[in-house]
Parts: sequence; structure tokens; C-alpha cells
Amino acid sequence: MINILAVENNQKTASLIYSALSDQSRYHLAVVESGYTAIEAIGLKKFELIIIDRDLNFLSGIKTAKSLRKRLSFNISPFVVTCGNKLTEPEADEFIKTGVFDFWEPPLNIQRIKLTVDSIAEGWRSPKDNLKNYSEYLDRLG
Repeated sequence: MINILAVENNQKTASLIYSALSDQSRYHLAVVESGYTAIEAIGLKKFELIIIDRDLNFLSGIKTAKSLRKRLSFNISPFVVTCGNKLTEPEADEFIKTGVFDFWEPPLNIQRIKLTVDSIAEGWRSPKDNLKNYSEYLDRLG
């Protein structure tokens, strides 16, 4: 079972993630709406994947990612970032430093979510391998 934490304050995106990962035999999904709640949650449970909304209220997505990374080992818990619109290159670079495996930009769909989560479950080793894994993932997408 893959434990996943989704930090998402956009209800539509949260519902889409829930729909994609509702297979209770394969995934255990916890959804929270704020970075502060996410920081508390990682103290209570180990998550193999953390999905973070770039546009969180109060504590931004990048600040949440940085805070979570400080509390986690760099050898575990890759991040996926959801974006309401295109990321700028500096934003992407800043997120990549925190251990981001992928960025989900619109249009987001169930197949993309499942493919990314399965890729992480089968191939994530550490942020050192992050860019290699991401490159392979993009090659598979064509």
C-alpha cells in the first residue's frame, strides 16, 4: 500500500486526485488543505508521496515543500506539485530542489495521476535520481 498525502486547497483538484487514487487496496490517501496541517500530518505517519498545491493559502506551496523537506530525509517522500497554471522556470527550479518528481499542470486527468503515482511507486529512489526518473517518465509519455 502506498501512503499519499495531498496538500490541496482547490476542491476540484482534490476531488480529481481522490477519484484517481480511491483504490483502497493499493493507495491510502490523506487530503489536507493547508501546509501547516501537512507539517503536522508527516509527524504522525510516513508518506511515500506528497502532492502539494503550488497556490496554498497562508503557507505557500514552495514554503510548505521546504518545511516538509527539512523534516524528512532526502531519501524518502518525493513531491508532486499541482499548478493552476504554468510555472515559471525559477519557480520550477526552486521546487526541484525540494525533491519534486513531477508538476501537474492543467489539464489534469485521472490517467496522468495514476501513471505518475505508479512511476513513483515503482522507481523512486532519491532526489539524486529525480531528474533521470523524470526524463524517463517524459519519454514514456511521448
